[in-house]
Amino acid sequence: ESLVAKFRCRPRQMSAQKKRVVIVGAGPSGLVALKEMVEAGHDARIVEQSHVIGGVFSTLADSTYDGLYLTISNVFMSYSDYPCAEEEIRYSKKEEYAKYLEAYATNFDLLEKIDFETKVESAKLGADGVWKVACSKKDGTTVDYEVDSLVVCTGSNQTPKKTPDNVAKFEGKILHSSEFQNAASFKGEKVLVVGTGESASDIACEIAQVAKETTVWARRPFILAPRFTAYQNFKQGYDELEWLTNEKHWRDCTVGDFLESATTSRAVNSLPVWLYASIRQLGWGFMEDMKNVSPGVNYLGRYSKACAGYDGVPRNVYFQADQAAWATKNSRIADMAGRGELRVVVSPTAEFSGKTAKFKETILDPVTGYRLAEPIELTQDFDTVVCCTGYTNDFYWLETDPKYGELCSCPRTWYKHCWPPGFDDKLAFIGWARPHQGGIPQTSELCSRFHALLLSGERSLPDDIQVKTAAEAKAENDFYVLSPNLTSLVDWPSFSTSLARMIGCEPARPWFITSPITWLKYWFFPMWSCWYRLRGPGAKPEAYHTIMNRFNIFGARVLTDPAVACVTMPFFLVQKCVINVFTYIFKPFRRSAAMYGVPTLFDRSKINILHGCDLKLKNLLTMGL
Repeated sequence: ESLVAKFRCRPRQMSAQKKRVVIVGAGPSGLVALKEMVEAGHDARIVEQSHVIGGVFSTLADSTYDGLYLTISNVFMSYSDYPCAEEEIRYSKKEEYAKYLEAYATNFDLLEKIDFETKVESAKLGADGVWKVACSKKDGTTVDYEVDSLVVCTGSNQTPKKTPDNVAKFEGKILHSSEFQNAASFKGEKVLVVGTGESASDIACEIAQVAKETTVWARRPFILAPRFTAYQNFKQGYDELEWLTNEKHWRDCTVGDFLESATTSRAVNSLPVWLYASIRQLGWGFMEDMKNVSPGVNYLGRYSKACAGYDGVPRNVYFQADQAAWATKNSRIADMAGRGELRVVVSPTAEFSGKTAKFKETILDPVTGYRLAEPIELTQDFDTVVCCTGYTNDFYWLETDPKYGELCSCPRTWYKHCWPPGFDDKLAFIGWARPHQGGIPQTSELCSRFHALLLSGERSLPDDIQVKTAAEAKAENDFYVLSPNLTSLVDWPSFSTSLARMIGCEPARPWFITSPITWLKYWFFPMWSCWYRLRGPGAKPEAYHTIMNRFNIFGARVLTDPAVACVTMPFFLVQKCVINVFTYIFKPFRRSAAMYGVPTLFDRSKINILHGCDLKLKNLLTMGL
């Protein structure tokens, strides 16, 4: 009740350019898009195919599989101007996040602006700049909209990828992860799970509890990132699921125990990538044979360390570590492999015949997780294959006039993964910027805030949008070299800073001599989205203070971590005060500030590599010491 009373929709001065907007989809991205459009004074509505909000996080039991926990904290997953109700920091269950979304929609009066059980059949943008959106209702009737802007928030998890050709030859049961609800039907079976993403990790571990045998197949070594950092996961008997579900454990955790603290703080992201990566490489090497810890810690180190060391990997990947690829923020696979409850097979290829799978080039020992001196061939029979192979985009219902140019479905062809060049404010895809660390709702909120300003005429897209989009896409492709197909991937610290600059809500840097506590939180707390409500359009500083007042910097374990005290803090000061100065001075002599290359791993802060988040002169002058 206190949150509802404190954080309400706060309409800004009515826009002189009030636009008509249709938003497709009432998931987390669609909800925040609607809220931001309405708050900016636009006439906006959502069309939603189901009868509830939330998308994959709806209250419907079958919206996603049972037992799902978020991979970022309840604080980080909250929208910037509507803090989570819980005073403590923890990982929410999908049902808890669904309730948060319902509270958000109710608080900002969004439900009355949603047309439920309404499916978009076609959306056509004419040469006159008007969208004609044709929809069908569940009761058989139709409804049409004519609007100035279309915002697509259907998400990237709509159309499952087809079964890989080699797997399709398997003669047992095959299903996609989108069909998985729980493990009950797999009791007593031999199951192969294809993939090592977060869903694959959960699904494999759930199946392993009831199946006769469970094997996970990955085409290459993969990186696991535990939800809890060393202070917790180095404890004897640590098990990630136990720490997620047992109140005794998660109540013992504070800000510094959460992965986001180790990956998204400004101090950590001020380090050069080579040092950021070296800390992880050393950590993985230390973990793989560490004594007196849970076996899962050893397996996590072995799997992750192998990612940069197999044949065909560019040499610079070692100096990127977990930044070269998508990192699975879920260590349950390592926990269960360490206890011998499932096996992990890493092989570039697999051949299927009948109910048999042959892994011809296995490069990690499926039992111990160690790198093999030479690849071996493994053969195993299975009853069922579960394909956790992801989804593909399908915008068959979109049609645009040729004057706007060709519309490509690859997110990296859209400026900041949202605005296709040539369409200006007519079209936005919100929900296709997936943070390497962080949540999609947070990138969607920033995109929504800018799009609302764009529609109002208060902001504009760059004149050279095509050039900038292409340059940033190349930088992302080169940087995330081990995840070439995950084209929605972004780096939260640099992405959020870049969008905040576009919006005008980048927080001012506090001064240590006047505000030492705020200075410490600014540099060493995670880059939670509430930082972007301190000033600029839509500023709501009370939301920021509500979050920050909950956590004491000296009890948060962000300053006492040995890696922070011995490495991050001294190198952070050297990088900011010395190296960045030289980087800025020699910036004009670089061929292109937007292009990525090996030198960028050494000559600038990690936050200044991607998404056009260049080092600014004011960054050098406002260290805040």
